[in-house]
Amino acid sequence: MKKSLLVLLIFGISCIANGQELMKIGEVFNFEIGDEFQIKGTADNQPPNADRIKIIGKYFSQNSDTVIYVRYHNSYYTEVIWDNNPYLEYHFWTKTDTVFYTNLDSSLIYYEQGFEQNRYIKNSPALCESLINGCSYDVGPGYENDHYINEYGKGLGKTYAYYYDYQAHAVLWRNTLFYYKKGDRECGTPDTTTVGINEMTVTTQEFSIYPNPVKSILTVDNNSGSEFYRYEILNLSGKVILKSNFRGKQNKITTENLKRGLYFLRINTKNETFINKFVKE
Repeated sequence: MKKSLLVLLIFGISCIANGQELMKIGEVFNFEIGDEFQIKGTADNQPPNADRIKIIGKYFSQNSDTVIYVRYHNSYYTEVIWDNNPYLEYHFWTKTDTVFYTNLDSSLIYYEQGFEQNRYIKNSPALCESLINGCSYDVGPGYENDHYINEYGKGLGKTYAYYYDYQAHAVLWRNTLFYYKKGDRECGTPDTTTVGINEMTVTTQEFSIYPNPVKSILTVDNNSGSEFYRYEILNLSGKVILKSNFRGKQNKITTENLKRGLYFLRINTKNETFINKFVKE
């Protein structure tokens, strides 16, 4: 009996959650001139990138059921150049485009059909408690379906987009809104990248590393004349993944727990800093 009541309670809560009223299309895509939004792709092993958008124009149709926005993009993406000494190449781009949203007084379900399968409503701590309407659903033949997650914020547009392709068995995209500015309200940390990591000082012959690419053990030969040094391994975002102190002419670093991709080895001696790039297979 208790088990039956528990099942009914869970079912009832689910129905209430799915029955919550979604925002209107006009509430989600409600921007003003000067609003800024920054989105980055965070799919597996995707190098640093950011689409930095600013609203520079806003117009309504005659019957006010459609809004048109002019957007300015000042953005960049990176790619790994796979030569004998792999490095990140930064590509900066700008453009102006126009987007429009119609049926502004209609429920968000008419904009995103995924809400018919599964929906949830929450406040996002990552976006300063902004109201979020989300849907998580499958599309496909019924076996190993493609999976989608899309989230929309009040006055923020689409804040998260995820797509898993069952044929490729991989995440094809994962796009996340990480910063916005609306009037006097600012949330998150803006990306102000103007130069790439590949423009940092290149390594000299004082330190050499091998094998490169590496599977499990990275060997560091010290030809600097300095007995003591400190190393740090950084990922493409500049986050320190591993660090330790070394002595002597040759040392080994265990890399088997690192994910595949490009990394940077930063070595600090008493007087100098050296940077090597290596690839984890």
